[in-house]
Amino acid sequence: MTFIDAAYVRTLGNIPEAAAELLAPHIESACLKVTAQIGALPEGGPDLDRAKDAAGCFAIAYALPTLNTFYLSEAEKVPRRVAQTDYVFHEPSELAKLVRLWEERGYSSMRAISRTDGSVGVAVI
Repeated sequence: MTFIDAAYVRTLGNIPEAAAELLAPHIESACLKVTAQIGALPEGGPDLDRAKDAAGCFAIAYALPTLNTFYLSEAEKVPRRVAQTDYVFHEPSELAKLVRLWEERGYSSMRAISRTDGSVGVAVI
């Protein structure tokens, strides 16, 4: 069950529209992760916003390696698109740092969700 869409993730991560089709599997995985961690999805209000933010952050973290490859494959077209798009190519070490930052933000959003039982499980890698 997905409770965010590609438009939400694109806005959150400032991702170009051309990459929207690449986000679907990552969004699904991120939504599954959030619901597995917090249990039932909040009905609404700030907790639902936090759950959406967490899922969006995880989706971006999961998609970053794919997006970086997508951008690199489009590199030959950059001179024609410079005025329209900002392309940033990341080295593997930079990419790993970005993935960790997005994951940390996602876990932070999940920890902020109010609940009366359960806890947020965090996997340390």
